[in-house]
Amino acid sequence: MFRRTRAFRDPVTIHLDGSPVRAERGEPLAASLLAEDKIILARSPKLHRPRSASCFRGGCDGCLMRVDGTPNVMTCLHATRGDEEVEAQNVVGSRQADLLRVTDWFFPKGIDHHHFMAGVPALGSIMQSFARKIAGLGRMPSEIEAPRPARLLEADVVVVGAGLAGLVVAQKLGAAGARVVVVDDGLSLGGSLRALPDQAPHLASIRPSGDLVFSRATAAGIYLGDLLVAAEEGAVVVRAPAKVFATGAHDGISAFPGNDLPGVFSARAVCLLHTYGVEPDGPVVVAGEGFWADELARRLGDRVVRCEASALAGVEGTGQVKRVLLREGADDERRIDTEILALALPGAPAFELAAQAGAEVRFDPTRGYAVACDANGAAGEGIWAVGECTGMDFDPDVITAAAERCAAAINA
Repeated sequence: MFRRTRAFRDPVTIHLDGSPVRAERGEPLAASLLAEDKIILARSPKLHRPRSASCFRGGCDGCLMRVDGTPNVMTCLHATRGDEEVEAQNVVGSRQADLLRVTDWFFPKGIDHHHFMAGVPALGSIMQSFARKIAGLGRMPSEIEAPRPARLLEADVVVVGAGLAGLVVAQKLGAAGARVVVVDDGLSLGGSLRALPDQAPHLASIRPSGDLVFSRATAAGIYLGDLLVAAEEGAVVVRAPAKVFATGAHDGISAFPGNDLPGVFSARAVCLLHTYGVEPDGPVVVAGEGFWADELARRLGDRVVRCEASALAGVEGTGQVKRVLLREGADDERRIDTEILALALPGAPAFELAAQAGAEVRFDPTRGYAVACDANGAAGEGIWAVGECTGMDFDPDVITAAAERCAAAINA
């Protein structure tokens, strides 16, 4: 499915279910596994269908694994260090042959887990002991984490999201003398820019540093006007009169048979893997249009087969994608042998945190809800939004211009 395009620069070894796997230090753990043809990483809750990484931004559950005794680790957001013990979760057998997969065959219409064996004393207790493994929640951590201290941090502005939009706003405000806190949950700062090697110099020029920058941290919620951040060092409550939401968008997905099989990726995710030196070793079907479809086609050339998203009839395969089915006319279908389907669909704006802060939202039939704001990004009293979370497409020039307007309006 994938191959490495360059020699290891800083090789390390990790262990997957006890077996050694070569990896590159610093790359996403999920990328290390895919590069070594470890495709099935997880199993879905309840029905135990095969799962794999698909978005590489922490927006799906396909890469959840147990890492060094900690359950439910997003391996796409875990930087490979070396010597990690990586295990599949909630399987009876192995990742490739999970005996609990039979639940999908026995219960084709789903499991009514609210009433299943309820009221049957003997079987009910047995079912409870087995339910956790079926549900897909993972075992408890091997060790209890020590408490971490919490602290209060006051600033002029807090920027949630350190992709292009958030970084430009933070840079402009910081240059004007504002005390700016930046929070981002990515593996490193930069968001989608990290998938664009040509943008590396620009990213380096706007990347902030210092103790006001929280990477690999989750903006967990807005409480009484303050932002709660779950950072690596502990909880941080950020108090700032101005909040800028540059939270981006979730990669688009479409409803078709087999859309959850390993091998279905977002086009942006495949571009990101390519940046890490991991690329498809065969043909790739790219469904949809837009920036990431064009970017992937530019990089992979004639290995790409493009189609409209509406032409997707489904994918075939047992443990992973083997063929993509395309509609041709009213009654005909075309079968393309491939292991990778890259979707380039309108993203779903990540509006939730801004809405909790008090921002208004609007509905777009092609994307879902987005943060409603004016041309300068104003979305409420002390609330600003910029970038893909407002419903715009990913276009570096357009996003940069919007971010500069937002920063100027905050400074006004």
